[in-house]
Amino acid sequence: MTEVGPEQINKADADAVFYASYGTPEKSKEAQITTGGLWKHLRAVTAGHSFRVDDQLWIQGIGYTAAGKILDEIQQRLAAR
Repeated sequence: MTEVGPEQINKADADAVFYASYGTPEKSKEAQITTGGLWKHLRAVTAGHSFRVDDQLWIQGIGYTAAGKILDEIQQRLAAR
């Protein structure tokens, strides 16, 4: 995991991107970032491999149950590619 701001979004360049934002998308300005030009040029985004995930599970989730659910989601999303 890495935390990046709008001007550093190129640090998130990868084959697949799982992203979350704390709080509502409106307050976190998620839509502003995910519709911006830098975001649109990420490899994962152009390939259709960017996935919004639940912050409460992925960032705040603790323990084996949360880890298992995260791994299941990764497998499910990447298998669909």
